[in-house]
This record gives sequence, C-alpha cells and structure tokens, in this order.
Amino acid sequence: MVAGHDLDRWCRHDGNVHGGHPCHRPDGPVATGSGAVRRFSGRDWWFIGLLATIYAFNFIDRMIIAVVGEPIRQEFGLSDFQLGIMGGAAFALFYGGIGIPIARLAERVNRIGIVATATALWSVMTMLSGAATGYVQLLLARMGVGIGEAGFTPPVVSLIADRFPPERRATVFSTIAVGVSVGGAIGVLGGGWIAQTYGWRWAFVGAGAPGIFLALLLWFTVKEPVRLNASEGAPSFSAVMRHVGRSRAFVAFTVGSGMVALVGFGLNLFLIPLLVRRFDFDLAEAALTFAITFSTATALGGVTGGLIADRFAAGAHRRYGYLPMLATMLAMPLFLAAIYQDEWRIMAVLLFGSTFCLYAFLPTIMTVTQRLVEPRMRATAAAIHAFGQTVFGLGLGSAFLGYMSDVMATTRYGTRYAQECMGSGAVVTSACAEAAGTGLQQALLLLGLFLLLAIFCYWLAARSIAGEIAVIESVRDERRP
Repeated sequence: MVAGHDLDRWCRHDGNVHGGHPCHRPDGPVATGSGAVRRFSGRDWWFIGLLATIYAFNFIDRMIIAVVGEPIRQEFGLSDFQLGIMGGAAFALFYGGIGIPIARLAERVNRIGIVATATALWSVMTMLSGAATGYVQLLLARMGVGIGEAGFTPPVVSLIADRFPPERRATVFSTIAVGVSVGGAIGVLGGGWIAQTYGWRWAFVGAGAPGIFLALLLWFTVKEPVRLNASEGAPSFSAVMRHVGRSRAFVAFTVGSGMVALVGFGLNLFLIPLLVRRFDFDLAEAALTFAITFSTATALGGVTGGLIADRFAAGAHRRYGYLPMLATMLAMPLFLAAIYQDEWRIMAVLLFGSTFCLYAFLPTIMTVTQRLVEPRMRATAAAIHAFGQTVFGLGLGSAFLGYMSDVMATTRYGTRYAQECMGSGAVVTSACAEAAGTGLQQALLLLGLFLLLAIFCYWLAARSIAGEIAVIESVRDERRP
C-alpha cells in the first residue's frame, strides 16, 4: 500500500506534478490511499526494459572474461591466480572504489547522464580488451571496464527509489536484474561461439559494441525523475558512513551478500574452465552448459525472489532477512554436492538449484537497504553496499579461488607444476590437465564453506531490520509538514 504521505511523490512521476488524493496520470490511476497499487505505465516499462537491456550488456562485458579466460590463460601462460586477478580483482577494486564517488555525484547531478556515460565507457574498454597483446594491457583494459560499470548500479537504485513506491521496488529491480541472467546467457553462448570460430579477441569486440548504441538510446529517451526531498542538500560521505555503520541490518546484509557473491562470482569466473578441464568440453559446449545451469537459474531465481519478497515480506520486514537465510541454507549443500560430482549432467542439475537459491534475493536485498537510509543517502548507500559485495565477491573471492586452485593443483601434481604445466611454452600433458581440473574442483569446494557466514549474517539482519525501518519511517514522518 502507498501511504498517504508518500502519494504526492508518486504523482510527481516523470517530472509531471498531479496534485491531490487520489491522483491520476494521463496513462491511468497511480494509487489511492485505500491500498491500490498503481499499474506500470508504458514509460515505466520502457524504463525497466531499457535498463534491463543495459544491465544485460553490463554483465556480458563483465563476464566475457569467464568465457575466454581459458584460451587467454593458455596463450599468455597464466596461472589461475593471475586469471583471478585479471577477471576479478582488477575489475572489482576499481568497480567498488570508483562506485562511491560516482554515487556521491549521483546525489547531486543527472543520474541518467551518469548511467549513459558509464555505459559508453565500459563498452569502449571491453572492445579495447580484444586489442591487448599481453597480460598487463589486458589487466589495464579490465580495470577500465570496472571504472565504467561502477556508474550503473548506485544511480539506478536511486532512480528506482525516486520513481516507484516501496512495495514495488523489489519487483522492479529484480526485473531489471534479469538483465544479468540474460546477459550471462547471451555472453556465454555468443562469446563462446565467436571465440571458438574467430578467436577470443573478436569475442570482446562483439560484447562491447552494442553498449554505445544503448547509451545514446538511454540519454535521448528517458527523463530524470523528480528527486524526493530535492530541496535538501545531500549529506556528507562521512555522515552516510556513520549512518550505515550504525545500522546492524545494513552491515549484516552487506557482509552476507558479499559472501554469497564470493561463491557466485567465483563459480561464474571459473565454471567454464572447470568444464573444459574436468569434462573435456570445448568452449561452445561449456558455454551452453553455463547458460543453462547459471544464467537461466539466476534469472528465474531473481524474479521469483523479488515477487516472494514483495508478497510475503512487505508487511513483515524480518522476512527480508529470513528468506535469503533459508535460501542460502538450501543452496550450500546443493553447491557442494554439485562441485563434488564426476558426472557433469548431475552437476548441472545441482548447480541449477544452488544458483537459483543463491541469487533469489540478492536484488531484493539491494532495494531493502535503501529503506534503511534517508532519501538523499540512497545512491551512496547503494555504492557502499555494492563495494562490500563486489570487493568480497569478485575481488577477494576470485583471487583467493585462483590462488587456492594453483595450490591444490601443485599438491596434486608435485612441486614442478608451475614449471612444467604453466607458461607460454609449456606442453599441457594429461597429468597437467588432471591436476588443474582437480585443483580447481577442490578450491571451489573450499569456497562454498563461506556460505555459512552468509547464513549467520542474514539471521542477524532479520533480527534488527524491522525496528530500523520503523525508526527511519517515523523520522521521515516527523519531518513532513
């Protein structure tokens, strides 16, 4: 239900003021104080659809490295640790670090312009990745992709909060986040085919080029929505940090989501190498398996989780913590059983279920954390949450997984693993391939244990979130005339 004091805000949708209670827009009723929820307009669906498409290419450009990582590793003679740094840490540290100043900018300037500029930047840097002639050049290009993609999530979450009522935000962001899964499927299928047919360099070009067109389309077709409390100045970064640092639910959600991301991003980066090494898949076969077990499960999980949260947690805020806690409790044994399998078909089925549960409530958590801060703190809070999630998950997680994979492979093969199995001139024997596959499998099993910490964090969040939301909303009510 849209409360009466929130109604004026939704009537200013798209920059058009329609006063009164109940209020109406040219494309139909918005809401009434009696509990009706406004329908999405054509402009709403264009906003959701275009941002979902941009998010799809955001994720294509982010994870194309997972598709072509194995041929790059072989061509440049890289270790799994170097692959983890290039595919994860180099991207994540810039993505997380730059995201916070961009979010501060989004509290003050046009957010549509930020997203459009960021989309064009990460697209160009993805295309430049295909021109790299060595590890360092590719590393720098991936850093550039991280800088560009940092400009997407914080402004978008802030846009959603200013455009849609609280009880629709989880559904909206979950629908936009389907772009992650669609992008994952397109990226692995298209990227796998291009890499298999034309080489890994052209896969980067194909992934990056469409983003330039999408950036222009966003800039010319979507208006900046009216900001809530636009007359108030944005609080300082230190004030936001103090606020979220005092929020037990915000901290717990951020750390818990970071642990889930650690497992999810690690699997995302190394699933195709695992299939190639352990089951002798070619890139096209591994890409198809990835699309089914990871991308499809992520899409279905995110949409289902958003709908469940809006249906069952809107009136009982503790469930925003309990739902992801239960989902992660189910995902953990499925993940461990999947990685342990020697039969790829069984592994694929188990991974589908695990991924569905892991990603069911991540979009919901991103929107829920927005309710724990003041309106002019939202973009910065989203960036802080994304920083924790990305640094834990894609940054530390991918580097840790790559390092442990090398350690386990060395243990399996012997101390001369690095000299005999890695390097641009090394001959990859069956013993080398077996050690690399087993080492990666054992490292992924170790990674899955971090989900225990995620379960505990979601439990902590569930215990405090209801009270924190009530305090924020009461303060908001007191400030309204």
